[in-house]
Amino acid sequence: MKFNYSVFFTAPLVLIMLMDAMFLELLSPKNEVTQGIILAMMVKLTAVISMGYCVYNIRYMSSYMRFAFILTLLFVVGMVFESFLKYNTPLIYPHVFLKVFLFFYTFFIYTYYRKNEYLNLEHVIWFILIGFSLNVAIVNRESLSIAAFTSHDRGVYATSVYMIVIPFLYFMSKYLFKGGLFNMAMAFLVLFLIVFFQHRTVWITTAGILIVYVLLVKFKSATEVNFKKLIPLGVTVFILGIISSAFVFSMNPEIVEKFQENFSDIENMDSQGTGGWRYQQFMSYWPFVVENPIWGMRFEGFELPIQFYRDDINAPVFEDGNGHFFHSFYMDVLFYIGTVGMLLFWLVKFYAIHRGFKLKHLTQEQIVLLSFITSGFVFGISYILPYFFYAILGLTIAYLDSPAEENVSYLVDFAKRRKERIRKLHHQVNNVPELITTS
Repeated sequence: MKFNYSVFFTAPLVLIMLMDAMFLELLSPKNEVTQGIILAMMVKLTAVISMGYCVYNIRYMSSYMRFAFILTLLFVVGMVFESFLKYNTPLIYPHVFLKVFLFFYTFFIYTYYRKNEYLNLEHVIWFILIGFSLNVAIVNRESLSIAAFTSHDRGVYATSVYMIVIPFLYFMSKYLFKGGLFNMAMAFLVLFLIVFFQHRTVWITTAGILIVYVLLVKFKSATEVNFKKLIPLGVTVFILGIISSAFVFSMNPEIVEKFQENFSDIENMDSQGTGGWRYQQFMSYWPFVVENPIWGMRFEGFELPIQFYRDDINAPVFEDGNGHFFHSFYMDVLFYIGTVGMLLFWLVKFYAIHRGFKLKHLTQEQIVLLSFITSGFVFGISYILPYFFYAILGLTIAYLDSPAEENVSYLVDFAKRRKERIRKLHHQVNNVPELITTS
């Protein structure tokens, strides 16, 4: 049995992906307190590893990424000094520092994979799918039922469903470029799961990703692609849709009603469903963003009493003293670290997009990753960007900074380097008699 050594190079990505809810639930099922403790420990550990690794390996960064990293590092140093001056301690509120520490995940993953170009993206894809399958099978079995669907008992978190969009893109791309019934079936299966778990933001995000993906394939792919290959996938979805509607919908008409309700919530996002809840939170905190537009509220923001109240009991939605938990990436960053903090993120995000569109041709994997990171614009409206998003952003930049060719084999590369060292050693040994003679 042949072992694929390149699986070890997934370790940095896996380390950050493990902080997603679907993996935390596997580590401690149905125990949110333990999950919170594990997450807090992992966030601190990965933040230290990320910063330390980047500082030590800063020479492997491109000049632009090095510039962005130094600016982010200076911002953190400034916050540490402020914490010392005001509270006589370097990290008074880790919750606030986390808003910047997340950016270091991008630099960490970027630097690691720019230095070690041996990752097989398929290993990451299967890690995500296996983790998702185990979560649904072990922790959230009850969520896979018509009753759970109609009662909106989703079970699986939105960030976890957002993560499996990557495998969907991957298998769809493999089918489009290389064909294969297996790839088509896997793309359809993952798409079904995305729809079934009813996270409307993920629905909209996936639709947007597909538009970007098609445009990139059409105008940037180094390989000519026949989009007619998607016809079988579309026909399969259409036929299965008719069959399922004939049996499932007739026996469970509430499913149709649920879909109608979901689309109605999307159309009226400011007043219905969770969209209305997010809108109220936005309006509660927006005045503080306007008052502190440049640097944000930082530590004073953490100390600010909860401004978001429940109308039914006239009480705060969250408890005071734990910070504010926003359901929007934009509000979260602007409130705590202001426009400057947002610009630090955009420095890297727009660099990735600019880099991708500037290249003449893109590989299949580059197209998949670039399509996915563009979705952060939409997903960030309704949710805080998950930890793994920053890692995927770093991976995307690393892939875009690499030449559009197949991944290098680590063993072959190692053998070449070793052979070159031996050749130089032999050359030095052979020159020793000449040096002795001349002396």
